[in-house]
Parts: sequence; structure tokens; C-alpha cells
Amino acid sequence: MRKTKKSVRQNVIYVVLSVLIILIIYIVYQCIMLLRKPTNSMLVKNGHLINYEEVVGYVIRDEEIIDTSEYSGKRQTVIADASRVAAGSTIVSYVSENQDGIEEKIAELDVEIQKLMETQETVYLADVRNIESEIQQNLYSILSTKNNIYEVIQQKKKITESLEKKASIVGEKSPTGSKLNSLITERMEYEKQLNESKKDLKAEKAGLISYRVDGYENILTPNIFSKLSIAELEKIKIAVNQTIPINNDEVKIINNFYCYLVVPMKSAESKELVLNDTVKISFDGNLDDYERANVEYISEEGDTRLVVLKTTSNIEELTQYRKVSLDIIWWNYQGLKVSNEAIYEKEIVDEITGETYATLFAVQVQEAGYQKEVWVKVEKSVDGFSIIENYEDDELIEMGIPEELVDSRHDVSLYDEVIIHGEDTITTMLQN
Repeated sequence: MRKTKKSVRQNVIYVVLSVLIILIIYIVYQCIMLLRKPTNSMLVKNGHLINYEEVVGYVIRDEEIIDTSEYSGKRQTVIADASRVAAGSTIVSYVSENQDGIEEKIAELDVEIQKLMETQETVYLADVRNIESEIQQNLYSILSTKNNIYEVIQQKKKITESLEKKASIVGEKSPTGSKLNSLITERMEYEKQLNESKKDLKAEKAGLISYRVDGYENILTPNIFSKLSIAELEKIKIAVNQTIPINNDEVKIINNFYCYLVVPMKSAESKELVLNDTVKISFDGNLDDYERANVEYISEEGDTRLVVLKTTSNIEELTQYRKVSLDIIWWNYQGLKVSNEAIYEKEIVDEITGETYATLFAVQVQEAGYQKEVWVKVEKSVDGFSIIENYEDDELIEMGIPEELVDSRHDVSLYDEVIIHGEDTITTMLQN
């Protein structure tokens, strides 16, 4: 009997010790897992994945040099460089080489006429007072132009026209043979000389006016893409991003809707381009500030591709250059960044019928002691991590997922804690 009691007591002790050992092992295991927790989960942070190529582009424009052989004299610019002009508008005016001297004489006469008018007891018409008010407004506009030479020219022209009107009206009211009448008559003669010597160059079609003529206008044209070659491009002895200087003799008109960029490239990404593809281009080094260009022509020269891009952006600015640096942005993604080991494939299944609605990517978010599954779009994946995004309701419904499942789903947010599964399977899944 005693042996039986002793045996029972020993068994109880063994059970208690076993439980304690198991408990200790569990606690130790949990401690180890606790210590390993930083490697088993990660915080969702903002990420940026970008792939771009720095290249040089040769600018080809639909441009035409205007024939000015019939014009002579001093050139006065009416339309500013890289400004749009309508068909029939005056671009520049050619005036007598003696214009400066004639204008100086007119200015001297204006001073004398004004002095006489102030001393004369003539009550002028309201038209004269209105003209004087216009002149004051034009003078104020000149002071407000912030050194815009073309605006100054326009305002000066308006002032001259106003002075002519004023002189004409005053001359009519002045007695014949008077000093004032004589001065006004003399002034009108000088004005007539100016007008007779002046010849305007007008635009035959609408477009951008440019005075930056560099001699390549008839070589780099949109009509000879098939004749483009690296050897021909290397003959263009202009530095990258060098501004073409203003030519004081020649004028050209440019199609203001588009221009072309011929870009030699060797990258693997460029080898994938086909006609009518759209690429992103940036001129200022800010890769988030880009424009879109269309692939118009491709030719092969050994390991180099000549790609002609058509752009409708920055046309005015590009009139200053023949050779520019730019970035071709192959892809650019910003958003929520997570480890590839946190992403797995998830089948969305009808629990009753077993029907698969869709197969999505998902992550597990740890929150307040429990885990929730989130369906995510993988925007871009590289070795190590991916940029992900939450689905919109409409996207999931279009895949055939029932609205009740869509409404009850979870989202992932910045600084959420996602579970690391220890295996990078997303790259293989994307490749398959």
C-alpha cells in the first residue's frame, strides 16, 4: 500500500516536472521569437523605384528660313524671338539707315512744338487732351515693362502714332504761316520720310518666329529621317545645351506644335522600343517633372539605335538649341515600399462552391496582437522589395469579386507592420 502511494506521488512529481520543463521550453522559445521579431516583420515606408537613361538629343524642327533678299536697311524687331505669330503679321520692319538721325530731328521738333503749344493761348479740342492722356499711359507702360525690349518697342510705336495725331490736330488749328504751323509741317515731312523708307516683313504662315539661324535648318529636317546616321550627327559642331546666338540678318518660322529629338541609345531598354511607343522625357534633371514623347522612327547602327522622338512640349524653349541633354525615364514608381518576402499569392475563393474569383498578391499586417490580410497591387518589383498600392473598389468588382468581400477587405497604410515570411516568391510569380 505504501509502495503504491509512493509510486503515485512520484508520478505526480514527474508530471509536474514535465509540465514545468515544457513551460520553460515554451517561454524560452517565445523569448527567442521575441528577440527575432525585428527580422520577422517590417514597417511599411515610402519608396521610390526609378530607371532612367541620360542621353543627348539632336533637335529637328519643321522650320523654314524666310527670304529677306528684297529687304534692305536697318532691321527693327517687331515680334520677339520664340514668339508666336499669325499669318500676315509683321515680323520685322526694315527702315532707312538714316532713321536714327531723322528720329533725332523729330524729337527736337517735338520739344519745340510742345513749348510753343504751352505758351499759345489756344483752347484745344477734347481729342487732343485724350491723346495726351494716351501718351501718359504709354509712358507708364514703358516703365512697367521690366526691361522687355519688345514691349518697349510696341509702346514707343504707340507714342509716336499719338504724337503724329496730336501734331496733325494742332497744325490744323494753328494759323497758316505761324511758327507752330511751320514746325508741325516740318515734323510731318520727316515722318513721311520714315514711312516711305519703311518696309515690313510679314509672316506668310502662322508659327514661331526665331532669329537663331545656325545653318543646320536644311540638313536636320523632318523629311530625311532615313538619311540620319551617327556620322552625320557627329558633324554638328555645337556643344550640348549651347544656346544658338541671335542672327541679326536672318529670320525663320517654326512649326509651333511639335519638334523632334534624335537620340542615339545603347541600353537594353531602348532595344525594346517599337514605333508609336510612348516614353517619358525630362529636360531639367527633375525626374518627377516629365513630358511624354512618341517614337516616330528607329534605325540600327551596330549596337546603337537612333530613335526619333516627337514631342509637343517645350517647343518655344527648344528653339534656342540644336543639341540638348535629357533623361529618358523608362519607369518611375513611388508609393508604399515592402520587402518581397512579405508578399505572397492569394486565391480569392467562394467558400461554398470553391470557385476562384481571382488570384491576387497579398500581405499580412500585424495590428494590436492580431493579423489581417490585405490584397495589394504590385506596381513595380525589383530584387529585394516592391512598390505596392491598395486596390480601388471598382478594380476588384471588375475582377468578379463579390461586393460583400470588397466592402469587408482591409487596406495597408504607411508605417503598418507587415509580416516577413522568409521567402522571396514574388519575383518568380511575376516572371511566370
